[in-house]
Amino acid sequence: MQLALTLMVALVLVALSVVSANVWDQPWPWIVAIGMAAATALAVASPSAGVQMRIIVPALDLLALTALIADPQAPRIVALLAVMPAFWLGVTVRSRGIGIVAIAGAALLVLMALRIPQSTGVTLTANVVGVVIVPLALVATAWFAYSYARTIERQQLSILQRERAMQAIAKQREADAGLLDAIFETARVGLLLLDADGSVLRVNSTLRGHEALAGDGIDAMLDGARFLELDTRRELPPADAPFLRAARGEAFDNVVCWVARPGQEMFAITMSSRPLFIDEEFRGSIASVDDVTVYMRMLEDRDDFVALVSHELRTPLTSIAGFLELALDEELPDSLRSWLSIVQRNADRLRALVEDLLIVGEMSRGEVHLQARPTELRSLAEEAVATLDHRARRRGVALRLVDGPPVQLEADARRITQVIENLVSNGIKYTREHGRVDVHVELEGTDAVVRVVDDGPGVPPDEAARVFERFYRAAEARASGVQGAGLGLWICRMIVHAHGGTLDFTSEPGTGSTASFRVPGAA
Repeated sequence: MQLALTLMVALVLVALSVVSANVWDQPWPWIVAIGMAAATALAVASPSAGVQMRIIVPALDLLALTALIADPQAPRIVALLAVMPAFWLGVTVRSRGIGIVAIAGAALLVLMALRIPQSTGVTLTANVVGVVIVPLALVATAWFAYSYARTIERQQLSILQRERAMQAIAKQREADAGLLDAIFETARVGLLLLDADGSVLRVNSTLRGHEALAGDGIDAMLDGARFLELDTRRELPPADAPFLRAARGEAFDNVVCWVARPGQEMFAITMSSRPLFIDEEFRGSIASVDDVTVYMRMLEDRDDFVALVSHELRTPLTSIAGFLELALDEELPDSLRSWLSIVQRNADRLRALVEDLLIVGEMSRGEVHLQARPTELRSLAEEAVATLDHRARRRGVALRLVDGPPVQLEADARRITQVIENLVSNGIKYTREHGRVDVHVELEGTDAVVRVVDDGPGVPPDEAARVFERFYRAAEARASGVQGAGLGLWICRMIVHAHGGTLDFTSEPGTGSTASFRVPGAA
């Protein structure tokens, strides 16, 4: 920049020399030449951005050009050359540069003003205008340069801050990725990351080390695998296998099932899955898989122990019940008879509980033995309603079998009757006093369906979803003081599943509940 400015000033001096041979008789050309030469030499000697380059060099340029403009022989257009050092000072030293330029402009104004009395005509006009325009132009140039430098500086600072922020974000992402990698690899449960197509992206070391689930993809993991229901050991439909549900992006929690693979001992897993969305676009899913075989074997051992104890209790309870019946047949004082009646009722309750526990033990081992034969479902419902009618009357509950067609099916009549009686008994127990329980027997397509509808208080949805679990009782049932161990509906579920059917329970708080089951009808 300095060399270019020096070259232009040199050309101006040469031009002045050509126009007027005696121009060098004035001091101004020499001041200009010496000032520009000094500034150029200093710029060449100090190329760094020190104080010489930022203040002294442009100041010398401005001084030299001021002297040149003051020369009466110099054309007025030469004033444009002073713009360059003015811009330089505004950019490099900011407000101080504006001050330097203002001082130079004031000096130039005085020098040019001194020439006004010597001017006439067009020259006078040019000198008057130059006195005003040239100093203002120099100061405006320095101010513009100052503002421009400030703007550039702010933009550079903003860019630097953004770069630092992006670097911080990148470091944080790197740290988060490292943390997630550590969690993923050190988790004690198996973790499986799938893409949107269901392909395996990543498997952690826990799942890779599982002897029966190792594999690089879903197909390898599930090769020959059969997923069985936890209670019934009935094979799940392929679409309901938890691995395939996770591959489809379904969200579910703690799905427990048995897995059987050729050449492997049957084992149990619990699995949960969540879909992954980025910018509202499905990108895959992550699933956790935990081997709970040891826990499930312990539960089986517990059930075996309960079954053993229950079996041992059956004989003495039968003896107690028999002797109580004999005692109550004798002539007894009223107070003693009342006491023995209480003992008998509790012995009957205990015997019923023992029977349920024995059934639970059998069903937990998959020992649901059916004696299926042609039967008529509506007749079974009539018998169940007749058996429980006296219990309904004691509570003031209106129990009725709704009219409907006969329904034929192939089933174990004793077991199906047990299911109907259990559902109706629950309806009676948990509806309001003087309430109503309706029993519907219908044929829907090829399925035989029984619905038991009550107008009781109902249960919340989260409790309704758990009523078929073993030993589970809803809060309303516990608060009401109604006796029960939470086994009846579980036993019903096992019986219905053994018949190839399904059991359902829906409830609306304050309105009532509907318990229903469907089994295949007669062909």
